[in-house]
Amino acid sequence: MIDEVASDTTDAARNAQVEAARRMTPSQRFQRAAEMSEDARQIAIDGERRRHPDLTEAEARQIVFRRMWGPELAARVPVVGPRAR
Repeated sequence: MIDEVASDTTDAARNAQVEAARRMTPSQRFQRAAEMSEDARQIAIDGERRRHPDLTEAEARQIVFRRMWGPELAARVPVVGPRAR
């Protein structure tokens, strides 16, 4: 897996990232993965709003959710604003 990382990452930086991940507990790794997933969703939502400035935050979230999960599941997700951090 280490060979699959971005080519703009130096070996030293990659090794530091791997070592930092190895020091994490499973709970910490899970938390970090959840944070990265939320960050990716927010980037997608922000992209929708840049492409379509007339969309509200909630509308952009629904578009992204439909793309990620399909229309049936996305329709079951309550429309709310961004999560506070």
